[in-house]
Amino acid sequence: MFSPSGITPQAGGLLYQMTTVLNSVKKSSIGRCMSYIQTKTQHDNNSKVKTEPSVATTSDTVTSDSDPYTTFLEEFGLSSIPAELLSQLTTALSICQCNTNSTDNLWRVSHVSSDSFFKNKHGFSSITDYSRHKSSIFMTSFSKIPWLHTSFHTQNRGIHSYSSRRIQQLEERANAEEHNPRAQSEYLRALVQEDPNYVVRRYESGKYAIDQSVTNEYLKALVMTDRVNQVDMKKIFSSGNDYGSTSSHGAPTSPLVQTGTEDSPIHVITQNQKGSFFREQFWNTVRFLIALFLITSLIEGQLQMKLTSGHKDIQPNTTDRKCRFSDVQGVDEAKQELKDVVEFLRNPERFKRLGGKMPTGVLLIGSPGTGKTLLAKAVAGEAGVPFFFCSGSEFDEMFVGVGAARVRNLFAAAKEHAPCIVFIDELDAIGGTRIVHDHQPYSRMTLNQLLVELDGFDTGEGIVVIGATNFPEVLDKALIRPGRFDTKITVPMPDVKGRHDILKVHLKKVQVAEEIDVEVLARGTVGFSGADLANLVNVAAIYAASEGDASVSTKHLEFAKDKIIMGPERKSKVIEAKNRELVAYHEGGHALVALYTPEALPIHKATIVPRGQSLGMVAMLPEKDELNWSRAQLLARLDVAMGGRVAEEIIFGKENITMGAASDMEASNKIAHAMVSMYGMSDKVGMVQVKDVSKSSPELQALIESEVKQLLKDSYERAKNILQTHSKEHNRLAEALLKYETLDLQEIKEVIQGKQLSRNL
Repeated sequence: MFSPSGITPQAGGLLYQMTTVLNSVKKSSIGRCMSYIQTKTQHDNNSKVKTEPSVATTSDTVTSDSDPYTTFLEEFGLSSIPAELLSQLTTALSICQCNTNSTDNLWRVSHVSSDSFFKNKHGFSSITDYSRHKSSIFMTSFSKIPWLHTSFHTQNRGIHSYSSRRIQQLEERANAEEHNPRAQSEYLRALVQEDPNYVVRRYESGKYAIDQSVTNEYLKALVMTDRVNQVDMKKIFSSGNDYGSTSSHGAPTSPLVQTGTEDSPIHVITQNQKGSFFREQFWNTVRFLIALFLITSLIEGQLQMKLTSGHKDIQPNTTDRKCRFSDVQGVDEAKQELKDVVEFLRNPERFKRLGGKMPTGVLLIGSPGTGKTLLAKAVAGEAGVPFFFCSGSEFDEMFVGVGAARVRNLFAAAKEHAPCIVFIDELDAIGGTRIVHDHQPYSRMTLNQLLVELDGFDTGEGIVVIGATNFPEVLDKALIRPGRFDTKITVPMPDVKGRHDILKVHLKKVQVAEEIDVEVLARGTVGFSGADLANLVNVAAIYAASEGDASVSTKHLEFAKDKIIMGPERKSKVIEAKNRELVAYHEGGHALVALYTPEALPIHKATIVPRGQSLGMVAMLPEKDELNWSRAQLLARLDVAMGGRVAEEIIFGKENITMGAASDMEASNKIAHAMVSMYGMSDKVGMVQVKDVSKSSPELQALIESEVKQLLKDSYERAKNILQTHSKEHNRLAEALLKYETLDLQEIKEVIQGKQLSRNL
């Protein structure tokens, strides 16, 4: 066996030098070597084919007079090698030489595998090329020398997507069914990736059926072989087959691409290449951004133009000039202070004569519905000057700077219509206190612009700015300093006299009955603002119209008042007889304790008609608005509140009391806690005011709770004593409530005296 140890060191060094020389001349000699081998092999094959034409094999013998390896080395100028070393070299080169004298050389047949199944099946090229073995430990320095022996050959076929058996089946079917376009299309589709050249040749032969799908595979093959420019596409698309208009069986083939007509046009869908697609998308994006920029610039330009010239579009409100001070009632003090503003607008020279300056800013402070806006309109109406009305929430919008621009436009329009009144409702919307870390900095811009405008016009111009707010404590200090909104007018809730006057104003606008007692109605609407009273009259008028009455009566006004205070009647609510009886005794207990307690408020009426969340109520009717409550009055309120729970216990037993007195217990506990911890009405606690009992000492908390319990206990006993003493009156009142459902004070007095009521059910 050949091994590196079989060569002496001298021979090894010589062989190393020889391989170095061979590597240097490899590029120039490889062509000659290949030419020599191919020429010799072809000559041998031709001589073999003449004797055995049915088998294409390589030459069995080497007809050379000399050793081929010696000749090969001589061609490279190595003939001067000593004979001993040359013998060793040729021996090493011929180790893997196959036996060429064998008569059975079929296993050494070499073929060049084609790229398709068709060529591999129908014939192979007979070109035999040289090859070389894989590297091994026996091929050291000679691994780069081309081997001259006949190689061991293995046929390898590269099928990409279809198996050989599948292609063979499709081929057999296509050859058997030459007139079937579908068979031809399936075969070419499987073959186009393997051998596009054969697809072109088969299509151009004109022997097989052709349709659109077959032509598609033909076009694919043309593209893959870069032969699109070599084919006249006009002939293909005009006749469908430029190599024959009929198949081999005479079947006419239809045009591959139909020509369009007016009735049947051709719809063409273009498909861009990848680069063209991204290029088109890029330019589409650029065009879109340019269009967006132009549109945005146009909008901003128009907006800026509108904001700069917007004061021309602002016109004073002419619909409210008929409003006068006589239309505003219940706020006499506020009207008196505003009369000076009216005189200034009517005759400004009167106030300038002595060098005084009238305030340019008036701030109206009051609860909602007290008539602040109506007062401002009345000032404009009395003075006969234009009136500009705006709300604080109308200034700021989504665009930064819009609020400041609108403030400028508003005061620019006011200067053109001076003297005039500018009324800003809900001033706190733009005049709130500025903070350092404001999340809406543009709101500060609006306020800053308002401050500038308030300082920017002279008092002689006759412009008065009136602002209205419900929260004066949140206004910025710079806004309410002297020189801006320096005049502050408080608009309070109306008292009994004010409610009386307000009701008379609103009742003039509707048809009313003569029997209406406006004073009683005013006494029963404690806490109502001017807007609430206007709503009461409106609800009463609607109810009277729905009932078909000719005018608004006391019944309609009482219905409207109860609806506003307690909610609408729940006529559909089904109440069991036992529950109705319990409610009647409960409300009767409240009414009877209030009737027999000296310091209690006068009763207005008692009812067991369910309204809102309540199943009944006893309404009080104070003769005047109580501004300060005495200890006796507060104890009387406790006794009246306890009357309902005491009545349930006396009539139905302690085990049958209900949760209907929950609101009474809540109200009585609040009164008792306030008496002990806020008003100093407990002897044990003394003159101590504790706003938050939970933060006080445990001893003080225990003392306060003890005093509260004692007040409630004493009140409970007093109410119990009254109901036990007047049990007959209590029963009569409960029976009357069950019968009539609603009783006023006069009817309650008649019932407890045992008299029969004259009114019908």
